[in-house]
Amino acid sequence: MFNRVVAMVTAVSFTICNLGMLSSVWAEDKEEEAEGQFTRTILPAEKDGWSVVDQRSVEGTQIILSPAVGSEIDLEESNRYALFQGGTSYTSKIDMPLLRVGVSGFQSAVFMKQDSGRLAIKVQYRSGPRIETRLIRIKDDNELRRLREYVEHFSSVIKGEYTLADSSAILAGSDYPKYTDKSISFEERRPRFPVRTRLPGQITLKDGSKIKGELVPVYEDGKILIESDLSIQKVAVADIAQVRFLGERGSNAFGQAIVQGVAGAAMGALTGAFAAWQANANVKETTVWAAAIFGIFGFVTGLIRGAKATQSGETYNMGPVDKKENRRDQP
Repeated sequence: MFNRVVAMVTAVSFTICNLGMLSSVWAEDKEEEAEGQFTRTILPAEKDGWSVVDQRSVEGTQIILSPAVGSEIDLEESNRYALFQGGTSYTSKIDMPLLRVGVSGFQSAVFMKQDSGRLAIKVQYRSGPRIETRLIRIKDDNELRRLREYVEHFSSVIKGEYTLADSSAILAGSDYPKYTDKSISFEERRPRFPVRTRLPGQITLKDGSKIKGELVPVYEDGKILIESDLSIQKVAVADIAQVRFLGERGSNAFGQAIVQGVAGAAMGALTGAFAAWQANANVKETTVWAAAIFGIFGFVTGLIRGAKATQSGETYNMGPVDKKENRRDQP
């Protein structure tokens, strides 16, 4: 009996790791949305094909968070203070949403006050061969001062020797965070729908005419390609009013779920056999149990990833769009 329990605990430990992978899939969908007005257009993708992209100009003035980090937070400081790395063992117990923001390919971060008066962080990150920029909102000045506290008392915070209260111990109007007059301006781009393979879709032009066919992942001289009635047409992005994707979300997602479920079951079987062997327990029983658990989580993970990857049946209007509207436009 004891050996069986040890084997089960070992296999559960591996299962929890698999659950962590599943949680990361859900987290991908929680990326903060841009606010205000932006322009939706089509641009070449980072590797090949093209993407529907939201872009807008952002302007403001720089804020220096703390003398400990200077005018910007670089990659080394990001690692040192566990910033922009998502939830970590250091930050998970601290009630501050900014500490749970993860930016893949992080390069640098600069704090700023936008012309609208809102506080934000200009974050630069690597996306393929390019360095892109995105904006992350800061709730208010109190949150900014709490972040300064976190940085300056980091070693004590992670040891549990310093507690960050809901209201910052740093008084408003202190020397830091320092509000400067240095101007900051940049173009923020957020890819919404990548086209890297042929997809069924429909293009509506500004003159009202529609072209239905297969969208081709090629961007040339400001034009995209669509194959219709055995002929390929080049359509200028400047002439497009709307792009609609008509793919089969369910079948693609289900296919990925099956593949990942089988892979999860195989990994579970190996894990269960290894755990049973180490604990001198019943190999067959533990293997079957672990294979079933891993298979289920693999299937669910594949279903979520498949649905996210296909993003079928969506419609995007080109041109100026107010962020108060839904991200996914109605056809």
